[in-house]
Amino acid sequence: MKRTFLNITVASCITMVAYIALYAFWGAILNALKNPTLKLFLVCFMTTAAFGFFLLYTSKIRKSVGEEEVLSDYREQAYESVQRDFQLVIKRESRTLITIVGIALTCFALNLLYGLLFDKSAAFPVTLLFAPICIFDSVIKIPFLGYALSAVLDCVSYVVFLLIYRKKKLDYWEKDRG
Repeated sequence: MKRTFLNITVASCITMVAYIALYAFWGAILNALKNPTLKLFLVCFMTTAAFGFFLLYTSKIRKSVGEEEVLSDYREQAYESVQRDFQLVIKRESRTLITIVGIALTCFALNLLYGLLFDKSAAFPVTLLFAPICIFDSVIKIPFLGYALSAVLDCVSYVVFLLIYRKKKLDYWEKDRG
């Protein structure tokens, strides 16, 4: 569990650095849009996608853990479908997905408590570390809904990138084998 939390924290920090570095680029591209809410939603969506990719990188690609998992999952059996692989991924990654949701809910609770105690609209300082995980709170003004949507989309983004990565690794391995 410690490794999972560390991977999520590192991915969140990398995403935050990428967000800051690329905001001028994203802002210039999205400047053509007249609707500021749509602009913010698209930036949040791109940030969520970046978090999913960076989490895949920190937890699976960096130390080849993902490749070993694919090989162990499909050494004895053939790849059937995305649905079957999805089931394997959900089973294997349930701890990571639960941790992402837990972090988002904890950030919500800490920010709510901080706002009640200090009568500020600012976020609890520690939760800024996990801002990419809770980014849709900046678009959706219904307090809990933004955090919940962020948690769901973070999990979906990570699982989609992981499924793509697993399929590419499996295709490469099959091509190399045959």
